[in-house]
Amino acid sequence: MKSVVLICLAFAVFNCGADEKFGGSPPARQNVHLNEDEREKANWYTAECGVETGVSTEVINAAKIGKYSKDKAFKKFVLCFFKKSAILNSDGTLNMVVALAKLPSGVNKSEAQSVLEQCKNKTGQDAADKAFAILQCFHKGTKTHILF
Repeated sequence: MKSVVLICLAFAVFNCGADEKFGGSPPARQNVHLNEDEREKANWYTAECGVETGVSTEVINAAKIGKYSKDKAFKKFVLCFFKKSAILNSDGTLNMVVALAKLPSGVNKSEAQSVLEQCKNKTGQDAADKAFAILQCFHKGTKTHILF
């Protein structure tokens, strides 16, 4: 179950770009790999949410290298993944405890918590937009690449 959050957060940390909110340039990056069980679970949720939302394989593959589509299907995919992983509570709020607990070893939990605190109140036109905004915020604020 730990890997459920990882794939979404993984999207958030691949090839992060500059963000004025975090000083105008990205922090130095490091790579952290999912273990086999985490990778298997992440792939399962990816497949399940991909079918449920109709997001294309190309969009998912682009997200894995940090290129996020603003396509509605991708936003719905992120929401689906966050819900299945319990990263988002039923009321749509970020579950910090779950999100932090599911990060793999090698990720600085203190840094991740700080970034998630900055991201947790992001909003959007709907739940999918909000989930996408949280993902983008985390992507821009963290220095860890989670590879799977």
